[in-house]
Amino acid sequence: MSSIQGLPTKRSETTIVITKVHIHPLCELVEFWAKFSHDGAADYLSLVKNIQSPGNLFKEFEGNPGDQCLAQKDGVWYRASVVSRNGPQYVVFLIDKGITYSTITTMLAWGRKEYFYLPPEVEFCVLANVLPASPDNRWSPVALEFLKSLTGKSVEVHVQDILMLHRVFVLHIPYIAQQMYEMGFARKLPAEMFQDFLLASLQCKSGPTLPLERQSFISLGTGERLHKKEMYMYPELQAGTVETVVVTEVTNPLRIFCQLKVFSQELKKLSEQLTQCCDGRTATCTIGPEMIGFPCSARGPDGKWYRSVLQQVFPANKVVEVLNVDYGTKQIVQVENVRPLASEFFRMPVVTYNCSLHGIIDKGVGWTTAQIDYLRALLLFKTIIAKFEYQSITEGVYYVTLYGDENSNINNLFGSKESCLLQCEKTLGDYAIRSHGHNRNNTSPQNTVSGGSEQNLPTFKEQMFSIGSVLDVNVSYIESPNDFWCQLVQSVGHLKLLMYDMETYYRNSEFQPLAETACVARHPENGMWYRALIVHKHKTPHVDVLFIDYGQTETVNILDLRKIKQEFLTLPGQAFRCSLFNPVDPTSAINDWTEEAVDRFHSFVDTAANNFVILKCTIYAVMYSEQKIMFNIVNLETPFESICTSLVNLVQSAPSNVLSGPSFRLDTYYYATHNVKIGTEEQVTVTSVKNVSHFYCQLKRNADVLEELQLKVANLCEQLLTIKIPSVFGTLCFARYTDGHWYRGQIKATKPSVLVHFVDYGDTLEIDKADLLPIPKEASDIMAVPVQAVLCSLSDIPDNVPPEANSWFETSSTECDFRALIVAKEPDGKLIVELYQGKVQVNTKIKRLFEHEMETEESIARSTEPTVKPASKKSLEDVKHSTYNNSFVPKSQMTNDESDSVNKKMRPPPKSPKYSDPHHFKSNKQDHRQHTPSPTTESWIDDNSVPQPKINKVPKLADLPSKSITRGMVADVYISHCNSPQSFYVQFVEEQNDIFSIVEKLNDPGTSSKSDTITEVHLGDLVQAEYSDDLFWYRAVVKEKQDKATVLVEFVDFGNTAIVPVSKMRKLDKTFLTLPAYSTHCLLESAAGLEKVLDPEVVSAFESAIGNVGETQLKCKFIQQSGTVWKVSLQGNGVEIEYKPTSVKSQSDGTQSQVKELPSTKATDSCSLRFKQQDFQDGQQLEVYIASITDAQRFWCQSADTRELDRIAESVAKAGNSADPKNLELLSVGSPCIALFSEDQHWYRAEILNKTGDEVSLLFVDYGNASQIKLSDVRQIPPQLIQTPVQAFLCELEGFDSSKGSWETSAADELLMLTADKLLKLTVSKLTKEDAKTKCYVQLECEGQVINESMREFWKSTGSEVLKESETSIETQPLNPR
Repeated sequence: MSSIQGLPTKRSETTIVITKVHIHPLCELVEFWAKFSHDGAADYLSLVKNIQSPGNLFKEFEGNPGDQCLAQKDGVWYRASVVSRNGPQYVVFLIDKGITYSTITTMLAWGRKEYFYLPPEVEFCVLANVLPASPDNRWSPVALEFLKSLTGKSVEVHVQDILMLHRVFVLHIPYIAQQMYEMGFARKLPAEMFQDFLLASLQCKSGPTLPLERQSFISLGTGERLHKKEMYMYPELQAGTVETVVVTEVTNPLRIFCQLKVFSQELKKLSEQLTQCCDGRTATCTIGPEMIGFPCSARGPDGKWYRSVLQQVFPANKVVEVLNVDYGTKQIVQVENVRPLASEFFRMPVVTYNCSLHGIIDKGVGWTTAQIDYLRALLLFKTIIAKFEYQSITEGVYYVTLYGDENSNINNLFGSKESCLLQCEKTLGDYAIRSHGHNRNNTSPQNTVSGGSEQNLPTFKEQMFSIGSVLDVNVSYIESPNDFWCQLVQSVGHLKLLMYDMETYYRNSEFQPLAETACVARHPENGMWYRALIVHKHKTPHVDVLFIDYGQTETVNILDLRKIKQEFLTLPGQAFRCSLFNPVDPTSAINDWTEEAVDRFHSFVDTAANNFVILKCTIYAVMYSEQKIMFNIVNLETPFESICTSLVNLVQSAPSNVLSGPSFRLDTYYYATHNVKIGTEEQVTVTSVKNVSHFYCQLKRNADVLEELQLKVANLCEQLLTIKIPSVFGTLCFARYTDGHWYRGQIKATKPSVLVHFVDYGDTLEIDKADLLPIPKEASDIMAVPVQAVLCSLSDIPDNVPPEANSWFETSSTECDFRALIVAKEPDGKLIVELYQGKVQVNTKIKRLFEHEMETEESIARSTEPTVKPASKKSLEDVKHSTYNNSFVPKSQMTNDESDSVNKKMRPPPKSPKYSDPHHFKSNKQDHRQHTPSPTTESWIDDNSVPQPKINKVPKLADLPSKSITRGMVADVYISHCNSPQSFYVQFVEEQNDIFSIVEKLNDPGTSSKSDTITEVHLGDLVQAEYSDDLFWYRAVVKEKQDKATVLVEFVDFGNTAIVPVSKMRKLDKTFLTLPAYSTHCLLESAAGLEKVLDPEVVSAFESAIGNVGETQLKCKFIQQSGTVWKVSLQGNGVEIEYKPTSVKSQSDGTQSQVKELPSTKATDSCSLRFKQQDFQDGQQLEVYIASITDAQRFWCQSADTRELDRIAESVAKAGNSADPKNLELLSVGSPCIALFSEDQHWYRAEILNKTGDEVSLLFVDYGNASQIKLSDVRQIPPQLIQTPVQAFLCELEGFDSSKGSWETSAADELLMLTADKLLKLTVSKLTKEDAKTKCYVQLECEGQVINESMREFWKSTGSEVLKESETSIETQPLNPR
């Protein structure tokens, strides 16, 4: 019967709740923890409540293995037992939960003795009579899932046995056992046979030194028993500690005892005191095998007593083996020479450390007596210097480097003499990944990952696949959709056999230092052995390893590493690294997936695994990280779902700074299925033939894509030829074909000659190095175009056709058009097809030829003219007149006319006035400036009235830093200038000292000079100007030109305007450009939306409410920014200041009329107002087109959504056709208007830039381009058309400071070529003001290409080269595996 009160007895029936199942495929026994039903439930509830108020928390060095304590987990205290301790780190066993738990000192506390009276609430149990059904005694994945599901279940059990020695309950659970039998993964054993198996297993695991039945009953001597109430303290030494030591014992180079010299005298005194204590006691000691490891005192051969630990018990001889902890010596002593150790002798810590020589290895053959004698002669009883490199907790040793006389390195001295130094003097801490060079074009699909450059070091083979391959896979490990690992389903059986063999081989193996990175490692969680690659070292004795068959990376102790047998290297690494393909933006190597996308991906993989659905994995490309780690860009599919398609809308818009993250380099071009379906027909052109089973086709429906690609390649190569570029390459390149044109290529070999595969045509030719160009990393739009040559094979044709058949097929089909029926698709992506030309089936012809039934005059190709070969120099025009009328021959010359027609195909429908000439953007560069100016060609207009950039650039308002104002911000302000509630300026109270300081400096006589005099100014120039009322100088911006001698300026720190002679203006020193404009233009929230000019009484009432300008302090809340104006609310003395419309009496009838009805002409209203600007926020992202390019620095953008623009165009057309040409004299510089564009005779909104006689210079505000037209073609604009924000907004490329450099003359042309008619992704980086207009500093991205980076080569920094080598070079190192 059970001797444990409250628990069931043997052969009884009871109910349990399974709290945890120990699941491991290699553990044959089903082990679990269970809670038994008993009457003590109330006692446990009371206990749980009581232990929430624990005793004293653990202090440093408190708590030893076996001690009972309390542990806090998730805020709740539990009863626990200490399993191990490593400094402040502990592993404890929660005795009422049946689990181990890692924690720290501050989470442990001592508990009262009565807390531990109750037995554990859960008991360790074994499921009876059940073992795995598999021959290798392993549980299958299905069995493990079933066992996992048992947690939490309440079941009826039969107590078959209780093993008191191990406290194990053997439970027969018929309900569960029967299910396991019926499901086929468990076999039934008779109770007696299972009992024998269980006892054998427990004995094997515990490894007793004595027979089980005698273990607890042997004791030596009579009297006081040894105890384990206290344990020795071992102060931990930090890695790198240097101490003077005395070597007290040398067993071998890996077991040397070093005693800290500073404590030598204390230890001698301690031994003397212990001798006095023990010699006076005559009682013997009771010792049993269960006391092994207990502290004690033992008499040494010299008659003195020493602190010791019991090591072994020999009952027959009545002797024991002890280890003297303060000297490291072992000795056999009679039992009467052993005593329990008194408490006072534990206070002195143990300062003698078990050490191993760092960097010494025994090479697997052990140590000879001669080697040990030599080492003892060097070290024993010597005082030397020891550097403690690091501690190995598992081994229980410190790795040390010892230094003797004159600082001689004893490790090196001994290692060199005995030839036992670790290879190349490298230690385990020096391991890192090294790679062999490789060639992706090897016939073997496998590569190697190795631990060094030496040929004799073990290496793993790495699986590599060609793009387009479709594989059956399981996902083995997921870091993210950007980084996960897959395994081939077909190799799972091989991996299982390998795992079984390794587990058998390494199960009882011992650690031996190794010099390779390819190894076998024990997994820290399940204890199983896996093939691994060391990828990172730690300062502690740990390394990071990659489990190459699964993809998981874990940190393991170096003691859990083993050398790998050569036979375990045969199977390639089973896991290959993947990144999910983004079909929308294939050039994005790292996608910013949303949380929903990540969860969806995990769910997709888990669902497939749980339902045993095999995933189809398509390889779209291969890329390498900066660390040369290979990623396969893939899509995963089930018969019901494509994960890439499902997640395509869950990719976050990546901010511009993402591009500054890790760099990736494509090793292949992108593969595409081209949506080719089995059973469908495609019109194709055969471009290259190797044989009937290996030839390439282009799809006719992709002709436009191919044309556009060739145009981009030609243009880019033309530019690359004009600059100095490196002459080394990766695998991808541009190559010049025999027709003299450039095409995308992939280098297949470099020795003995360079072989290039033309990926869009299928040809592989030997190319001279002079005919190669690298692909710049900025050419992402070219890289993103998938491979256009589709690999095909004729169906139902044997592989061993005679050479004549292959030769005939090559001659008759190359460059010819066919109708292809898609019959099947092979795993490597090759299409199996039937080719037809008219009613002739090519496959049938080949068969007849093979059967020698084909007449020699038969031909499916042209019989009257030669076939066009890939090397042909025929022009596209020639080919268009050929018999077969190919729509495009890729390797032929295009005429200028044909190039123009290509541009038409590429161009979206024109939108006036943006596209007044649909050919203009793509015309020859020489034509740009000859073309008639239009609203799209401001940069090409030779208009003297429009200021042109000068070399000595005058600063603009936008050059001042922006003020930091955010929505909802509240600040104390003064009103510095007031026009009306709709237009006033504020200054921050906290900036008053800065304002006074800048005014003081501007008016310091020492700061001005004659060289600062200005003779000519332009709109927007930032200057210093004298204010006539006080004759002080202030910062100002030019707003209007009144005449040649005077201009209207706005004082940027106050907001008021004045007409100032040019003679009273000076250049602004650079020191004044570092401070922001201190006045902020504001609009009262309650006055927003008014169309009319406010009544003077309203303005007067507002001025009274705000008090004297510059004197009354107000609270200002910034609500919303519109262009350069902030909508605000104001408070004075806690009272909200609001706009209150007044009433005036009509002179004619005395009736009341609201302010909005005040008499005013439309001309007056429209001339005094300004167009409303669009609102933008920092970080905002938009899809846009570039509407106009002023120069490489400044350009205008429009939203890609043109619905608002279309509405404006319709309204303006109606207004322009109905408006009368009157009151034009009221129009002045800055006035809004509508103007007739002469080239298309359409009306557009515009703003007057300048008036000269009967002509005006205009800015078309919805397009951004300027033009000079007659005043008679201008009309006043209806006020309602002013309220709609302008559709074009001014931009500059972020990252180019005009004070630190300038653009090359060709920069504007380059920007035009990169962006014309293309949809762009724009990110606002910063907002400033220029001429009262919002200017956005932006990042532009087009088809994955960052325009800012592409333009950098046209930027010339001051004092530096125009083009830096680092910005034009590409990754050129040979491709290596990880």
